[in-house]
Amino acid sequence: MNDSKNTRGTILVVDDSPGNIELLLSYLQKINYRILITRDGPNAIKLAVSSKPDLILLDIMMPGMNGFETCEHLKKMPDTKDIPVIFMTALTDIESKLKGFELGAVDYITKPFQRTEVSARIATHLTIQEQKIKLAELNASKNRFFSIVAHDMKGAFGSLMNFTQYVSKSFDEWSREELKDLILDMCESTQKKYKLLENFLEWSRIQMGVIPFKPQKVLLEYIIVQAIQLFTDHATSKNIQITTDFETEHYLEADSHMIATIFRNLISNAIKFSYKDGTITISTLDHDNQIAISVADTGCGIDPHKLDRLFCMDEKHQTEGTVGEKGTGLGLLLCKDLLDKHNGHIYVKSEKGKGTTFTVYLPKKR
Repeated sequence: MNDSKNTRGTILVVDDSPGNIELLLSYLQKINYRILITRDGPNAIKLAVSSKPDLILLDIMMPGMNGFETCEHLKKMPDTKDIPVIFMTALTDIESKLKGFELGAVDYITKPFQRTEVSARIATHLTIQEQKIKLAELNASKNRFFSIVAHDMKGAFGSLMNFTQYVSKSFDEWSREELKDLILDMCESTQKKYKLLENFLEWSRIQMGVIPFKPQKVLLEYIIVQAIQLFTDHATSKNIQITTDFETEHYLEADSHMIATIFRNLISNAIKFSYKDGTITISTLDHDNQIAISVADTGCGIDPHKLDRLFCMDEKHQTEGTVGEKGTGLGLLLCKDLLDKHNGHIYVKSEKGKGTTFTVYLPKKR
């Protein structure tokens, strides 16, 4: 049994022959797999349930419960039904192989064992299993995420519909000034809902690969300054000072639209979560073959338990700003996806009540 923490996967070997087990161990331990061993079907089932191996190598011809019966039990149990099983056998008849596949096996290894065949088949099926697990997790996360967005969209347009119905039914009861205030409220509410839809549609287009990625030489600081100018009114309304600390000009090979979207979201968030009379500092710095760009605020900070899940698709953080500003909850997910396209990274450091710093790392060349 190999207990190394750096193993490539866990394999349960089920064979009643000590010679076969010894031979398989000599193959598998050299390529750093964690090995679990048992010599009969009932114990194999117990081990599979308790240890959840990534792959099971199962001998067919065993006394008592044979390999076919063991596999049938494994495939009927919720905890083990998705673990791939490779039969080990000296049987060469088609009927035996078909029976194994019908029971849910994914492959056969023929005795006497050949090292290259054993290694290749195991590596292939472990890779397939890993990809299946990742795909299932991704699909589950996306499904949860879409359900959250669908709920938000329904709520957003439901409230807008109720608002317009309320105004239209009692239109004659309002004075001109009151109607003006109501319309301004409606306009502000509609803009926020449109921002939710806009971010969601852009994120969806990225996921589907329909937004063309057009990297070209761009001046990073110019894009950042343009993004700052978009939020001047919002910053002024909270008396927030935005300062820049650019040590020099930096040129990147990047998609200017995507980079602008990243910094629009980060600057918007910084203003949203900054207190009145606060400061936001945006700085750029050479960092090996990358450029580090920090957006630091002196705002309310982020709860420590939320930091690790901040960029997770299955959790959409929708926290109000310091003066009740509403967000879409999609901005950081969008930033991460756009950075992935640039082979970039984003990190966050925050202290509750003292502020947050988002630092983006972008390669100078692709």
